[in-house]
Amino acid sequence: MVVEIDKYTLKGSIYKTNWALLILLFIMPLRNIQLQYIPNLGGGLNIVNLLFFISIVHAGINGRKYDTKIGLNSFLTWYIVSSILALIVGYGFLDDKADGNWKRMKDQLIPIFLIFIIQRSAGDMIQWRRIFLACLLPLPYCFKVVWDQYTSVSSWHYSHDLRISGTFMGLGSNEMAAYSVTMALVCLGCVLTCWNDKKYRYVFSVFFMFSGACVLYSYSRGAYIGFILGAAMILLRYRNTAKLIAPIIVILSFGIANLPPSVSERFSSIDAEEGERDESAQSRFVFWGIAFNKFLESPLVGYGYRTVQDSRINPHEMDTHNYYIKMLVERGLVGFITFLLLLRVYWSVIKRNLDWDSDDNIVNGLILGMGGALVALMLGNMFGDRFSHYPIITCFSVFIGLISIIELRRAEGSKFNDEN
Repeated sequence: MVVEIDKYTLKGSIYKTNWALLILLFIMPLRNIQLQYIPNLGGGLNIVNLLFFISIVHAGINGRKYDTKIGLNSFLTWYIVSSILALIVGYGFLDDKADGNWKRMKDQLIPIFLIFIIQRSAGDMIQWRRIFLACLLPLPYCFKVVWDQYTSVSSWHYSHDLRISGTFMGLGSNEMAAYSVTMALVCLGCVLTCWNDKKYRYVFSVFFMFSGACVLYSYSRGAYIGFILGAAMILLRYRNTAKLIAPIIVILSFGIANLPPSVSERFSSIDAEEGERDESAQSRFVFWGIAFNKFLESPLVGYGYRTVQDSRINPHEMDTHNYYIKMLVERGLVGFITFLLLLRVYWSVIKRNLDWDSDDNIVNGLILGMGGALVALMLGNMFGDRFSHYPIITCFSVFIGLISIIELRRAEGSKFNDEN
């Protein structure tokens, strides 16, 4: 008798599970728990750094080694080098004001290093799925916190009191929204590719609703636009989009007609004329102009890490609210071009691995969703920093790492099913 094994099983891996990594991925977006309930040991040694260190050690000792080298890792290394260069330049410019910047840079680079860790930790597809699941599991709790905060300040018309941060304590609604957009688009990709499998269709649909609701109640205009463009990208790349046209029209018509008035008002402010822009939107143009003029004064390597809010750069001592301009000011053309090349490599990794012949629909769904998530990320960086806040970008980097695993396995002739 032949016993059929569930190809999506989470049990039976021949590799040791990197539990520190899984816990780290689960707790990363839950900043409210990190800051309120988990003690900080001081000296930069918090729960995130502790788990990160343990996961590195585990990956080094127990991780799988691949003979194949992929171009992504070289670009990641160059990005790390350019970041260290920006840190050094920033210390020279800020002098005594740069105290603690190395700790912030270390935290900012955690998502980049996680890609290397995941390549060692996801030794087979069982471990691959465990890592993926660890990123999804926080979504129900994230939604609960967002909903609790929303109901406590909800109003019929839009006001800035509605700009809740959810679990992203110490950051803000835009950061919470950026994380939720990535998760919603990845879940949407998995819903589409797992549509014929009822069990997984329902599972990913629930995760999509949790993350989508967080986007909706973030009141972030950049997140709204990013999600729409990302979803459009997914539908364009999906082979069976024609079958979805009628359901999409019905869902959109029902959803738009039943949006809370406050959400409709916030969304309608996106295309406001210059004289009708709110203070937040108008100030961005001022900061962009100031920052770009300072870039022209030091175009090669910029002024260094975390200098853009210095009074000598911006008299208002405010962030640029545009990551591309921020990169130009702080890292110059060297860092800016390195960053753009890294985004280009991310897109190449996603595009190369979008293989519809695979029988693993979760793999296909992740890659499909990440195509839309990258579009949303690139757009989101025009309205703020969506790349250096590690709670935001960690899951995105993890998903890039998981996709690179698929590329490594293909290059070495591995199949999508687990090795025995």
